[in-house]
Amino acid sequence: MTKPRDQWDQQYWGALGGGMSLAGVNVTDHNVSQLGAVQSVRYGLSSALSTLPVSVYRKGAKGARTPLPNHPVTRMLGARPNAVNAPGEFIGELAWHLSYYRNGFARILPPSDQLGPEPYGLGGLELIHPRRLALVERRYDGRLYYTFNPPATIVQNSSLAPETYREDELWHLRGNPLREDGLLGEPIFETAKNVFARAIAVHDYGDLWFANYGGTGGIIKHPGTFKDKEDKQEFLNTWRASGTGRNRHRDRLLTHGAEYTPLKVTNAEAQLLETEDAADTAVFGLWSYPPHRAGRLKRSTNNNIEQQGSEFVVYCLAPLAVAIEQAAERDLLLDNQNGDLFVEYNFFGLLRGDLLNRYRAYLIGRQGEWLSANDILRWENMSPRTDLAGDDYKNPLTKDSGAAVDEGAGESGSDKQGSSGKEQKNDED
Repeated sequence: MTKPRDQWDQQYWGALGGGMSLAGVNVTDHNVSQLGAVQSVRYGLSSALSTLPVSVYRKGAKGARTPLPNHPVTRMLGARPNAVNAPGEFIGELAWHLSYYRNGFARILPPSDQLGPEPYGLGGLELIHPRRLALVERRYDGRLYYTFNPPATIVQNSSLAPETYREDELWHLRGNPLREDGLLGEPIFETAKNVFARAIAVHDYGDLWFANYGGTGGIIKHPGTFKDKEDKQEFLNTWRASGTGRNRHRDRLLTHGAEYTPLKVTNAEAQLLETEDAADTAVFGLWSYPPHRAGRLKRSTNNNIEQQGSEFVVYCLAPLAVAIEQAAERDLLLDNQNGDLFVEYNFFGLLRGDLLNRYRAYLIGRQGEWLSANDILRWENMSPRTDLAGDDYKNPLTKDSGAAVDEGAGESGSDKQGSSGKEQKNDED
């Protein structure tokens, strides 16, 4: 069977903006992923999103929302997407596929009874790497069909034939920008080819500099002449072999009155460190990723680090989470005929500040009567109160609150009892 065309192959990138860059670097999925800045973004995005709780909610009257922890989609995204991947693995990898390849794919498994008490219309989700995509086509029935090549890593007893899935058998998430036909997102290493090429070129230069033990070349002054070009080239090759790499600091002998003058150019003079930092910052900017999360603390202070953390959630993580939520509502909520169900990630754990600032915010919420004691306890991962006052939204410091009324009632009762006792004593007198 003929292997389908691989859309990620270099030879098909001519019309898509891929291939050779202005810096003379051939930008590919693999060499871009080797950049340290890209690996920092990958770990930061996937690990942060994989820790967020996710749930299906039901809309109620006046903005009320009821979490549905036992809904099959809640269990699938938050507890067991399939028999192989943990939810953190699944969501973290899916988020990276969506942000890097701008396409995420998961095969919809057949219905099963493993996601709840009642059989649901889908039994789970199985990741398919975007690199395996071979062809997307709209066939005579008007539906999209996706063909995937076998994985590069051969698993024992696995099928090595291409696999084709109809659009309702596949969960496909697309990231902006989309290609002209709107069927696929354009990978970030295509749309930002020159940004990655510059970073690769700068880091390659630094690697070669260190491979040569931090030394540069020089000028050899030879008083005589060589017999021919081959003799000259042989002299240069011998000199270079004995003075580069691990031989950099070994003694060498100059004959025939030759003189050697090294060219000393330090990294500081070449501004290598500043250039590397600028190239990495440009890479971080493609994802709106704050550099301080990768250990680049040049512009970070104790005063703005918390603000940058909030910006990481709002501008970097939230768009990914919203894309996953909307795709899940579109494709996975099969019992949402009334449109009253929705999927949402909870970012509270990432947005909350330090202990003192959290407690100050809780106090404002309690006194403003929009937070109850149990609301706060749940956010702090503590067990709720069992008394009725735990769900009371009245300000405990005001006179009309439950605590104040009870306390006032007790005091009033004591006063009344005391005054009535006095009256009774006066009557007896």
